[in-house]
Amino acid sequence: MTIITDSQGDFETIARSMTPSDLEVMRALLESERIPAFVLDGGITQMYSLIAVATGGARLQVASEHVAAARQILTAFETGQLTLDDEIIGEVREAAPDKRRGRALAIVIMKFFGIV
Repeated sequence: MTIITDSQGDFETIARSMTPSDLEVMRALLESERIPAFVLDGGITQMYSLIAVATGGARLQVASEHVAAARQILTAFETGQLTLDDEIIGEVREAAPDKRRGRALAIVIMKFFGIV
């Protein structure tokens, strides 16, 4: 993924990628922060990957007034500052299900059908 500055009217391209799904994750992240974002040329990049090389891949665009905030969020995302811990504070985890009961039921069914 390449972060570039390309302006087209009221929107600016802040990232390009040959993998549109990466840009869709970034778009969802920006929209969760109330920054409107669009992925352009994502469909053609997925369908015709050889043409995608000629077009430069898919583009992530945001409104010009949100460019600075969007770049800050994407930088935090790429450096790993937004990763979640595996453990949630206050979460009570349930014990693993008892597998013996399932095995006993399987044995009873197999005996019923004469398999064992």
